[in-house]
Amino acid sequence: MPACAALITAAGKSTRMGAGIKKEYLLSGGKPLILHALEAFENSGIISVYVITVPPGGGDVARGVLASWLGGAGRAEKTLFVEGGDSRQESVYNGLRAMRDFRPGIVLIHDGARPWVRPGLILDVARGARLHGACLPLTPVVDALKQVNGDGFLEAHPDREKIRGAQTPQGFLYEKIFDAHEKAAGDGRAYLDDTEIYGAYKGRVFSVPGDGHNRKITYPSDLDEHKPADERKPADEAPRGFPRIGFGWDLHRLVPGRKLLLGGVEIPSPKGGEGHSDADVLIHALIDALFGAAGLGDIGSHFPPSDPAYKNISSRVLLRRAATLLHAENLRIVNLDCTVVLESPKILPYRQAIAACLAEDLGVSPGLISVKGKTKEQVDAAGEGRAVEAFAVVLLA
Repeated sequence: MPACAALITAAGKSTRMGAGIKKEYLLSGGKPLILHALEAFENSGIISVYVITVPPGGGDVARGVLASWLGGAGRAEKTLFVEGGDSRQESVYNGLRAMRDFRPGIVLIHDGARPWVRPGLILDVARGARLHGACLPLTPVVDALKQVNGDGFLEAHPDREKIRGAQTPQGFLYEKIFDAHEKAAGDGRAYLDDTEIYGAYKGRVFSVPGDGHNRKITYPSDLDEHKPADERKPADEAPRGFPRIGFGWDLHRLVPGRKLLLGGVEIPSPKGGEGHSDADVLIHALIDALFGAAGLGDIGSHFPPSDPAYKNISSRVLLRRAATLLHAENLRIVNLDCTVVLESPKILPYRQAIAACLAEDLGVSPGLISVKGKTKEQVDAAGEGRAVEAFAVVLLA
């Protein structure tokens, strides 16, 4: 088998999932969906380089989501993050260009929102691409197919025996698909997928049987519906929609040489929080409140301080990941009330900036977030300036 590259597409806006949701980063079994896909490719044993397309400016968020993956032996060196374009076609073209220096023989292009692809299917597609130049997996169509006109009336009845549903990965000889994409980039046409581009400029595409397990996450309901049976929620679980209250608290020592970060905002100070991550005490308390309200444990169970992947990580990355968990649970934030206990400096000038920063990461209006500052009147560790403390209360529904 020639050297193979995996191009994982995750640059889309996930608009059909709802506001603020990046579907590839939602969790299943405690891991982001895109990580399930990456592990399947790694387990195939044939991938020498990974290219992941991300939204413009989304590289740091993606690295945070995949911190555990990048912490594996040699993975950071062979994983590239490439900003996508305005369409999937442009994003794939950007990814193909980024891997030029690696000169793979075969590239496998896969949707990051297809988390349950199996290594066997990956190998089948790679073999088909090696033998025929291009290959994709296809599945039978179950429903009767109808073609309608612009007025909604039926005008044709396609034979479903001749129709198949396309899946990914789609595999190609790298030089051929790269050349085809270069030509397609200038022809003014919009293509549905990479096999259409290959067919337009290079020739026929071979197919192998697809896998019903290899489904794509498109709507929120797909996440639970397509999980393995042992991960689905029991039918008698308490219904959603009733109020859920969560409380969080955290404290960090204040030490010289560290930044003081509160709610993602850097506060000028001679001392900052001591901790394994960036020690943003307010975000840590808030994450605990969110997890408590949702019944999802605590911050340490999701982001353990013993894990080197979280060393010096931005707490904003952790907050975004916590928000994706809430979305996966179909929970929304009604309001947040936060209190920072700090003798000095005063946080009053930064309260609006903190609320705006938290609102951005949580995908809510800043008007739903209250941030207050208090002192301990020179009593105990916070009052003596040796620590910073934060409390958070959240209402979910």
